[in-house]
Amino acid sequence: MCGIFCEIRQHGQSQKDDNILYRLRNRGPDCAHSIDVVVNNDISIYFCGTVLWMQGSEPTKQPIENDFGILLFNGDIFYNNWSNDPSLSDTQILLDKLSNCSSEDVILTVKSFKGPFSLIYYNKCTQTLYFSRDRIGRNSLLFHKADGSYIISSVLGRKYPCIEIAAAYIYELNLGKKMLNLYSWENSIQVFNTYQVDDWLNIALKQQSIPDEELNDELEDTFDLNDEDGIIKVIEEVTQNEKNKLFILERLLLNSTIFKTVTDIISLLEKSVRVRVETQPNKCKNCIKREMSCVHCTTGILFSGGLDCTILSLIADKYVPKDQPIDLINVAFKAKNNDSYDVPDRITGRQSFEELKRICSSRMWIFREVNVPKEKLEKYQSSIIGDLVYPRRTILDESLGSALWFAARWDDELDVSPCRILLIGSGADELYGGYMRHRQSLRRRGWLGLSQELLKDWKRISFRNLARDNRVICDHGRQPRMPYLDEDHVNYVLKLKPWLKCFPSENLECGVGDKLMLRLVALHLGLKNSATLPKRALQFGSRIANKKEKGSDLSKTFI
Repeated sequence: MCGIFCEIRQHGQSQKDDNILYRLRNRGPDCAHSIDVVVNNDISIYFCGTVLWMQGSEPTKQPIENDFGILLFNGDIFYNNWSNDPSLSDTQILLDKLSNCSSEDVILTVKSFKGPFSLIYYNKCTQTLYFSRDRIGRNSLLFHKADGSYIISSVLGRKYPCIEIAAAYIYELNLGKKMLNLYSWENSIQVFNTYQVDDWLNIALKQQSIPDEELNDELEDTFDLNDEDGIIKVIEEVTQNEKNKLFILERLLLNSTIFKTVTDIISLLEKSVRVRVETQPNKCKNCIKREMSCVHCTTGILFSGGLDCTILSLIADKYVPKDQPIDLINVAFKAKNNDSYDVPDRITGRQSFEELKRICSSRMWIFREVNVPKEKLEKYQSSIIGDLVYPRRTILDESLGSALWFAARWDDELDVSPCRILLIGSGADELYGGYMRHRQSLRRRGWLGLSQELLKDWKRISFRNLARDNRVICDHGRQPRMPYLDEDHVNYVLKLKPWLKCFPSENLECGVGDKLMLRLVALHLGLKNSATLPKRALQFGSRIANKKEKGSDLSKTFI
């Protein structure tokens, strides 16, 4: 995962900060490069990029430049019809695609990308700067106004009042006029809205300060809730008198519509996992600069032992080279007056680890325990994690950001995980109804209420957690890859009827009705133990959170 930084300077003023450069280099340890560009007598631009090499036969220095433009790219384009040459990096291919394009063609080209990314592209001919996150918002991109300059960067810190650039738009900045055009990701290539930069920034700052629960998203008034296949009745009949969770799941798999949905999802997840573990130099951190081949771990999995990550682990076994181990990274925090790290996620992690060893006996699985004492947690929260999580600042952000930072760091006095890629289960709860509020919505407002709640969760996912998670994980020179958020998988699941995602009714308790379809996927893959594990939030499963605190309150540590 690369680090990208762009400063638009007026009258030569600069906000250079060695700490930002240090954080950028953490994200991209393989090479770094920078260039200055004079736009006119009043404006210059400083571009800086650091690279975590993932595509091409060798690292491609960023920013990358030709006669037409300059590109900073952070991410991966996993599917394209432009080149079958594995020696070329996606960054080089993208610059070629964007070169000599009209404004309309630049927007259309960016819209065609499939994969997680953020980018900054400068068109030399029109003196126009384009910037964007992917439409799902899987990568970080921040915007800060300073005295005499604007900064766009993967990471900044608490001393820089900034916004997370909304993933809903592609942005086109006229440098001379300081006018910003916003283009929606929808099919239209018409400008969605136009602002003076400062006006846009003020609006975005106000929106960013609104608590998540108070955000009003425009939801569809109508959903297709016609159960033409009679699936609701099938599920209700199976669960009416049966209490055994595995028996319920086995019976449901006998239905042809349910079975086809399960196999379709497995096919999409296998495709998603495969491209995410195979698109890399296939070398660990220690061997990446050596000529020799590598048989060490290149792929790790953030592993609580729960449903989502265990499914990913089992699928990853099919595509990670058999001579390489896979790291299962499990994080635990020491609770007050308790010397044990046997937190709930550690217990389920060990159970699912044993199940994976039984099913995939030829694979070397390494269960890596991350144990974090209270004093170590507090030290890094105040010195590092607060800057990475920012501009998110709630207690929930503090808990989740800290848990992910320590998990992605994985080291102890004896060993450090050498993996460069981390598979994580982001998006599974939003797509498949894994939260308690989904159960409450069905009980109070029926299938329409559940449909609305699922859509609301999906529309908020880009700014609730994805950019924050990207910043904390990438600080260790590892790239988070999120198979559940693959565009093809997402598009398929979003079109499913709500009862073919989850069925959180009174008859289907936690561990069955929530994320029902993923539980059926797990069982069909052979994961009998993991298929019925109840949903447990990371902050509680790892015991980092204090249940007496309200997650939406501002964190005192991060202010």
